Amino acid sequence: MTAAHPSLWAFAAITVPFVMSPGASTALVLRNSVSGGVRAGVETAVGVNAGSVCYGILTAFGVAVLLKRFPVAWTTIRIAGAAYLSWLGAVSLLRAFTGRAQPAVIPADAARRPLARNLTEGFVTNMLNPSIAAFYLLIVPQFVPRPAPVAESVLILTAFHVSLAVTWHFSWAAAGGTLAATLSRSGPRRALEVVMGVALIAIAIKVAFSV
Repeated sequence: MTAAHPSLWAFAAITVPFVMSPGASTALVLRNSVSGGVRAGVETAVGVNAGSVCYGILTAFGVAVLLKRFPVAWTTIRIAGAAYLSWLGAVSLLRAFTGRAQPAVIPADAARRPLARNLTEGFVTNMLNPSIAAFYLLIVPQFVPRPAPVAESVLILTAFHVSLAVTWHFSWAAAGGTLAATLSRSGPRRALEVVMGVALIAIAIKVAFSV
């Protein structure tokens, strides 16, 4: 990169730990891949990262400046995100305590989780995630050099982040899908639903009280 473009090395030092930190998106990809196989996890990951792309586009074309002038927008994102994560967590807990036992191996012709559902859950989770919003609207612009074209630089940084995040999420989708047969048994499946439900609600509480 020349002086007129963002430094990807400096950006990577922030982005890699951010991507690998446990969060709502990773938890959702793992949950859906366990319940619906690798395909469901991959579809969820696509939805998640589509949300990141949207934030990148919004940041590239000036929405970050607008939101800085209206702090109430951050409060709205935080509250909506906490509510949505709490709902996902509650659904997991409800399945754990009221769901029927699942077969040890999911038949090939069994009904799959709908594509639209996986994409939507991933997309909405990321769009209502204050950490992602702050990352794109506050942190990403800091890596745009003054002489550089802002839109082009932000889109380059977005592509870099999404590339890392997709790889990370696909890895979790593969891991969850591989364990799906074992975890589809009643005992392990219910235990995982409890763990994921509690984790999502804990993340929701953290989001709700973040400043």
